Amino acid sequence: MSTDAGRGAFRALIRRQHGVVSLEQARAAGYTRQAIARKVEAKAWFPAGPRTYQVGEHVETPTSRAIAALLSLGPDATLVGTSAAWWWGFRDTPPSRHQVAVPRDRRPRPREDLDIALRTVDPADRTRVAGANVTVRARTVLDAVVVLGLDDGARVADRALQKGSLSIEMLRAAHTRTCGRRGAPLGAELIALADGGARSWAERELHAGLRGAGFPRWTANTGIVLPGFGRAVGDVVFDEEKVIVEVDGWAYHRDLRAFLLDGPRQSALVAAGWVVLRTHWYELRAGPGTFLARLRATLAARSGIGEQSLR
Repeated sequence: MSTDAGRGAFRALIRRQHGVVSLEQARAAGYTRQAIARKVEAKAWFPAGPRTYQVGEHVETPTSRAIAALLSLGPDATLVGTSAAWWWGFRDTPPSRHQVAVPRDRRPRPREDLDIALRTVDPADRTRVAGANVTVRARTVLDAVVVLGLDDGARVADRALQKGSLSIEMLRAAHTRTCGRRGAPLGAELIALADGGARSWAERELHAGLRGAGFPRWTANTGIVLPGFGRAVGDVVFDEEKVIVEVDGWAYHRDLRAFLLDGPRQSALVAAGWVVLRTHWYELRAGPGTFLARLRATLAARSGIGEQSLR
């Protein structure tokens, strides 16, 4: 570090990298191996992975650990799977072990702190965000469903779609480009759910639950004439009790429906004396029992009879 400008540039690099620096970066900034060793001995720098250091004045965080993982594995390393989903903001919590892909010819040693995938990430599936190499949004979502399974993978896709940063068309294009990869059938199922299939599945599951539990006097997709609004269609209608069940797929589908129609429609229903209950794919996927109990109690209150007569 021979100049103030050089020292300032090095400190700025460390700040951008959340307190992490690689051996190569330190050497390029003028630190000798002996100077680096003295930093470590004085506990000013701490090892953060092979040939990588956490600067002591910066607090270690999940973000700094992700940057350290990438720096320790070289410039072609990429955050993938749930690490990429967290980096994009599609999950609230980081994984306990970051998931990083490196080209197959690299053959790094296994590490206890990382899940390393030997995989060359196509340039079309790779971008740089906030100082990290990461898979693009669509690839991230499709990879996440392989790691997490359909239920939790759907939550990742749902949040990505809600953010408006991902479209179903982008998901479909990414899936088509890599349809021979492991987990492709799960990816296809995820896309079908995203493209309206979640709501269809939820409606079928609710109908089956209503029939199985013996709920009487309900109809599906029933038209209702509302004063000042016109004709509305209820997903499931209990006409005698004036109760409507609205079925949503994912939150993404709910947001679209609410923006286009549901606000004024639901206000007109309430003004006409109807009670509206909502359920969705996630609730019914876990089992319809909880929602059916809530529906049963509502119907009993609306009809003025005890719950026992509805069983």
